[in-house]
Amino acid sequence: MGSETLKGKVLTIVKKVLGQINKHKKLVGVAFVVFVAVALVGGKKFYHYAESSEFCGSCHEMDVHYDSFRASKHHNEHVHACHTCHIGPGLKGFLHAKLSDGTHDSVEHFKKSYLTSKDSGLFIDIAEDSISIVHNNCVDCHINEEFTKDKTHVEKVVLSKKRGEGGELADLTCMDCHVGLVHPHMKADIFKAYAEQKIAPYGTFTQEECFACHRHATPEVVKEWTNSAHAVKGVTCLECHGEDHGVIVERKGEVLPSKCGECHETMFHDFSESRHFNGRIVAKFDGFVSSTKNLTMSKDCQECHMLGLNKSWDAGPGGSCNSCHPKHLFSREQAAKTKVCENCHIGGPDHARLDMSLKTVHGKIYPGGDVESVTKFRCQSCHSDPYNHHNFNRNINLDGF
Repeated sequence: MGSETLKGKVLTIVKKVLGQINKHKKLVGVAFVVFVAVALVGGKKFYHYAESSEFCGSCHEMDVHYDSFRASKHHNEHVHACHTCHIGPGLKGFLHAKLSDGTHDSVEHFKKSYLTSKDSGLFIDIAEDSISIVHNNCVDCHINEEFTKDKTHVEKVVLSKKRGEGGELADLTCMDCHVGLVHPHMKADIFKAYAEQKIAPYGTFTQEECFACHRHATPEVVKEWTNSAHAVKGVTCLECHGEDHGVIVERKGEVLPSKCGECHETMFHDFSESRHFNGRIVAKFDGFVSSTKNLTMSKDCQECHMLGLNKSWDAGPGGSCNSCHPKHLFSREQAAKTKVCENCHIGGPDHARLDMSLKTVHGKIYPGGDVESVTKFRCQSCHSDPYNHHNFNRNINLDGF
């Protein structure tokens, strides 16, 4: 009975409103036109305001982001507002930013995980599903030579992978290394301070922390890694150096060949049987064997003989892979160049030099790099069996030279 009475009252009110509208059609029409015009003009102005950095900074918990952006090098004529970095292309990108990111920030607001005071150290961080959007916007700008000194670095980063905790591969993003570049980040500030003061940190670190710190400490090393085959396959700092930075410092960053051998088994086995690793026996007397491997106490000798050196912390047979393979880039092409062999065998001490006179085999082959301008030669062409590329014990005899 009560519901029927309420329904009747609602219908009565609706009839009265419709009656008034019908009675004052012209007035209602004019009011509607004015409302639509105001809505269009005001909506357009609000839309443009909503696209500005000032709108993003209007909420107090966004102060730290807004202020840091305006103080950064990215606040320039090319980056007009927050949306340049934080919104993806098209309508889909716009809706994602407004709905997904907006919802995320609102939730963070109600959780009170935003900056409550200048000293609290708490502020809203970017949502996980928006990281790729920012990364893609970084690439879109910096792939242009006008905005970056080294376009190839950006191209290589796009191909680089990092290995997750479960072993799965994920894309490397610009923010993995350049954390805190625009907005403040406590870890980024600490990393920069360590690098500037050349202080070696102790403790365990994640691969992202390695990238972020060494971007300041050894930027060329990071670039070499991003240009390497290791980067494409997701082999990061931790898998070669481990996560304990104290141990890394103690070993001066050196990696055991046995660690390389975990992946490169055939090469490691070949190398362990070679004279480069085992050295040459130079004398035997009274049961004592003297070889080039155990006569490397002098630093002058170690420069060449490090191929077979044993370190105090070696768990395995010792040796060195990076004597021939450039560290962090580990280019197969670079390691195969004759110049690598030349470092010890031509530019080294007298006992290591090759006879390069024109009457000798090496004198005829090496200067021009070819014989009768037909066949290209490298050291491996003669001194390595076709399927044994890391054991150079092969003895050869070229008749006719």
